[in-house]
Amino acid sequence: MDPTQASQTLQKVLSDYLDAVAAQRSLSAPDLAPHFVKLDSLEIELAPWLDPRIRHFMESKSYRKAHDYLTALLSSKLVNPTENRQSCSR
Repeated sequence: MDPTQASQTLQKVLSDYLDAVAAQRSLSAPDLAPHFVKLDSLEIELAPWLDPRIRHFMESKSYRKAHDYLTALLSSKLVNPTENRQSCSR
C-alpha cells in the first residue's frame, strides 16, 4: 500500500465515523462502537504509510482533525508516494 491509498482509506472511514456522529441527534442513532473498532485497527494497520501528523491525530483520537488534515492533503495532492518524488540535484 502506498501513502495515497492509506490516506484515502483512512479518510473514507473517518468520513463514515463523522457522519455517524452527526446522526447521533436522530431517533435512530447509529452505534459508534464499530466505528471506533475500525479506526483503532486502521491506526495500527496503516501507521507505516501515514504522515506523522495524521498518526498523532489518530493516537490522540482527534478524528475531526485527522479527517480535515487528510482532506486538505488529498485535495491539494500533497500526498506524495516516495517512488513518485523527484530529487533536486545540484
